[in-house]
Amino acid sequence: MLVQGKSPGSDTRRGCTNVLAVLVAVIVIILFIQPIAVYVFDRKGLRKFPAPGYAGLSSLWRILHNLRCRHFLAIHEAHEKFGTHVRIAPNHVSVSDPRAMNDIYGHGANMLKDAWYDGGAGEHRNMADARMKAEHQAKRKALAHIFAQKTIAGLEPVISEAVGSLVKEIDRYAVTGENLNIRCYLNYFTIDVFSDLLYGEPLGCLERGDDIVTAETPSGRLYKVPFIKTLHDSTIAGTALGMEAPLLPVTKKLFAWHPCKKAGSDYENIIYHNTKKRLQDPDAEDDIFAKLLKNGKGDDTNLSAGEVLAECSVMMNAGTDTTTAALTNAIYLLCKHPNILAKLRVELDEAASGYEVPSYDTVAQLPYLRACVEESLRVKPASSMGLPRVVPEGGRVVAGKFIQGGVTVSVPTYTLLRNAEAFESPSDYNPDRWLTGDKEKMAKCHLPFSVGPRACIGRNIAYFEQLLVISTLVRLFEFEFVDKDFELRTIERFNSNPDEMAVRCRRRQI
Repeated sequence: MLVQGKSPGSDTRRGCTNVLAVLVAVIVIILFIQPIAVYVFDRKGLRKFPAPGYAGLSSLWRILHNLRCRHFLAIHEAHEKFGTHVRIAPNHVSVSDPRAMNDIYGHGANMLKDAWYDGGAGEHRNMADARMKAEHQAKRKALAHIFAQKTIAGLEPVISEAVGSLVKEIDRYAVTGENLNIRCYLNYFTIDVFSDLLYGEPLGCLERGDDIVTAETPSGRLYKVPFIKTLHDSTIAGTALGMEAPLLPVTKKLFAWHPCKKAGSDYENIIYHNTKKRLQDPDAEDDIFAKLLKNGKGDDTNLSAGEVLAECSVMMNAGTDTTTAALTNAIYLLCKHPNILAKLRVELDEAASGYEVPSYDTVAQLPYLRACVEESLRVKPASSMGLPRVVPEGGRVVAGKFIQGGVTVSVPTYTLLRNAEAFESPSDYNPDRWLTGDKEKMAKCHLPFSVGPRACIGRNIAYFEQLLVISTLVRLFEFEFVDKDFELRTIERFNSNPDEMAVRCRRRQI
């Protein structure tokens, strides 16, 4: 019998209301009350480290700067104002002293990745977001043979063919006189190269002149999405939400509606489609995918389907996004400095005469080319954010200052690469410093691929592509900015992505 004045669903609604009230209370406590308590009681002795604005009280300081795509600049400005050790969140100290690289990331540092990595992690961890030491070591050992220099050298025909396709497309713009967004075409190049290396077949972006590719849901529905925007948007939410990692169980659900979440699903479906297609190819050749399934000794790696998808996902991400940034930044800086460009061309014209696309051996040891590449990686790094690690129990001395266990620490890449003691006039693009400067001193700060057991495993292929592409393009073409006062903007999501770059191009008379 129903009680008068009481509907059957009232208890359910009241229960939901109570749960929501508790949830709101928990969020308020974590966001507002807990930080104040942590700051006041200071049990980890962090108040001695200066903090910009309200960064010592709340992670919102970092999150807002990240959403404005200028996190690395805010951190850099904080270090310029406050010194080497700066508190950039209630439990996070950024350290710009060069000694911190080995203290935090070096072999034997034994600092695990911070929970920030959980923000963008999926059900299956890949080598980049695996936080546990044993899991990461096992993955890196199983996949190290893929990125060995000997293996990369064997992939040169694929890369050279793609460079030739890039030249063909730029030639087309040179003939018509149309403006070329070279950032886009460099991105099309990296997508085609890495999909060919990974899956044995390019995605055809260069040929089409766009990045619209096929995605597939696990149920088999096919649809089209833009690769670049999908990848970029998919990193935004994970990067920001991970900065308040304790809230991830709540915030991931609250932001499930966000367009970035859909972008993440679309990117996963791009990887799913191409992985499925590769598995169904009976004539597949010895590509990177084959090496994912078998280690250097020919034994099965025994990766699950989910793990294979996770590794393919991170490789397509890193193999396209950061290399595009490095290539775009290098072309930009060379065009901005015509005297440096002219000096580089003298070296290239002499070494690569008669070649449309030179061999890697022809350009690999050219000192000025290498200096130009290193200097562009320093002035405009593809990744500028400090990678967070957790100080082990018992605490550690990091660059001369003791930090208690459980505190997150990082080294801001952008700031380290502008260390005034290592680099004279650090904001200047000056490749000559790598030929005449103090290389030992610079080497302690110039670590664009990080150091230690978690250093970028793909650095060999990154250098390989940069040397081939840059040597080919600057030798064959003249580039002129459509806007003569053009300045290339950096948009920091997770990586530091260059904005669009419109140029006019023509063939050089060699």
